[in-house]
Amino acid sequence: MVDFSFSPQELAEQLTNLGLEVRGTEYFGKLEKVVVGKILSIQPHPDADRIKIVKVDIGRRSISMVCGAPSIREGILVPVALEGARLRGGIRVRKVKVRGVDSPGMLCSEDELGLGKDQSGIMALPSHLSLGMGLSKALELEDIILDLEITPNRGDCLSVIGIAREIAALRGKDLHLPSWKVKEKERGTSDEIQIEIKDPELCPYYSARLIRGVKVGPSPLWLWHKILISGSKPINNIVDITNYVLWEMGQPLHAFDYGLLSGKKIIVRRAKKNEPLITLDGIKRELDEDMLAIADSARPIALAGVMGGEDSQVRAHTEDILLESAYFDPLSIQRTSRRTGLSTESSCRFERRVDPSGVKKALDRASLLIQEVAGGELENRVEAGKLPKEKKWTILRPSRVARILGSRLASSRIRTILERLWFEIEEREKDWKISIPSFRPDISREIDLIEEIVRFYGYNRLKISLPSLGGEETGEDSEEQTRETVREVLKGLGFYEVIASPFSGEDVFKKANLSPGERIRVRNPLSSEQEFLTTHLFPHLLKVASYNLAQSIEELRIFELADVFQKIPSLKETPWVAGLILEKNFDFFSLKGIVESLLEGLDIEGIEFSPSGHSYLSSKQRASVKKEGVVLGILGRLREKVSKDFEL
Repeated sequence: MVDFSFSPQELAEQLTNLGLEVRGTEYFGKLEKVVVGKILSIQPHPDADRIKIVKVDIGRRSISMVCGAPSIREGILVPVALEGARLRGGIRVRKVKVRGVDSPGMLCSEDELGLGKDQSGIMALPSHLSLGMGLSKALELEDIILDLEITPNRGDCLSVIGIAREIAALRGKDLHLPSWKVKEKERGTSDEIQIEIKDPELCPYYSARLIRGVKVGPSPLWLWHKILISGSKPINNIVDITNYVLWEMGQPLHAFDYGLLSGKKIIVRRAKKNEPLITLDGIKRELDEDMLAIADSARPIALAGVMGGEDSQVRAHTEDILLESAYFDPLSIQRTSRRTGLSTESSCRFERRVDPSGVKKALDRASLLIQEVAGGELENRVEAGKLPKEKKWTILRPSRVARILGSRLASSRIRTILERLWFEIEEREKDWKISIPSFRPDISREIDLIEEIVRFYGYNRLKISLPSLGGEETGEDSEEQTRETVREVLKGLGFYEVIASPFSGEDVFKKANLSPGERIRVRNPLSSEQEFLTTHLFPHLLKVASYNLAQSIEELRIFELADVFQKIPSLKETPWVAGLILEKNFDFFSLKGIVESLLEGLDIEGIEFSPSGHSYLSSKQRASVKKEGVVLGILGRLREKVSKDFEL
């Protein structure tokens, strides 16, 4: 995809400098004295019921060894660790005698070889391998894996293409992407499959392609190897392709056995209360109305964006498949994942928002690869709904980039960095209009763009200096910079920003234990929920926390930065920031530390904490923050009644 000359260690360092932390480097698949063997016979042990004597052909000779795994059968190819082999965890294979029978080696599971996490039984190898050949050579296993820590806001980097984009931008190289365009037939397939979306808010878009006449079987070696080093377990050529494209492009896919679909119809709908579904992990689950299901005409066949159903999975005798690629609402997938306790590679990506422009491309890419490894005839894509197509943009002022960096960076250099990162630029008289690529939902503000510039310019090249308070910077610029600093500090402490309406209802004031004197009534409100102007931020935070807790999100850090209305003495808007922490193991002193970190980030020193008398805070755990006698803010634990009224 992208050419570079880094060593693995240099690449790890460069990625970490870009904010994609490399937790470790793993040398994968280097196995000595582990060979390919074929089970010739299985005999009972004369002195033990649960273990067998297994005769294995390892090429030039046959050996017998003792094995207790129940999944073995005659004729399959298996990994054989001979005497002297070193397995995962430093285990050395030795010749032993088990109940009077010599065992000069052992048959191995994926976990024992360090090739996967499956501990359930002996690893079955592809049937075409040469007996006696070293396993590393036979499977072309040796590789180097970088284990990356991807932050929640960088869902675009949960794919090989996403990481390749970063490397290409860093090196100024071209990114070579695979071809994935399927030529559609003139006739459609509406008579063979129909799609109906009943809840477009939770699923704006759903597409599928029927592929007829596939031959399900083991994956070819190249695919088997790619799936293995990704940390997944090879299943069959169809399922492995869906996983391969997930890792390559970041778009989850699912394949159904078309012959098992009732009514030849896909219905995307909310599940019914206590509706049963046996998921692919073999667990029978009872769904609820807040979960999105993929159903046919008779029953649910998948938990949307999380896991497929057992009844419609692709099997060895499957001939026709229906391949799914969709765009699901991130919050819906997160809610379903938490309630079911199912966190999958698919849900992880949908929760972080997949690239809308990649949904159709991934379907085409997987369709062509399935045709390559399993044959079959591709029918036309069938779709329902619309993909989000809103073009996002923001502004960038090169002068502000200079203030943040502490030195002036040439406009050409700024343009080069942004264009390498796939941003489109329209230069205007006083600023630049920047179009944001669809795979970067984390970018929405000017400060986000500046952070991108800093990442590729180099943090180590920044000049450490105090920001200028004079010169060209206006009062508006200064206030905006303060707001951005507040956001950066709080987000660095694990907070998420929320945005509220400037109006509130009377019930919120009552629940928050705010006095009538703190309310400012609107003359002609549109509704009872918009009867008063916002005079405090924290009641809205309590509503947000209450909603999230009801969705089984039990730990949360949120903040709001907005103007509130005050009578001082006439009506005036004043900027405030408020935060709320919903965590089990959190105390007043930890909260005090967060407030101190925020003030330190704003270069505010000489503060003191003193008793506070606010009615909505616990009398035993509350305080005011003061500087030179002026109250800057308050902090504390909510009163029990307020927590109860908001169901916290």
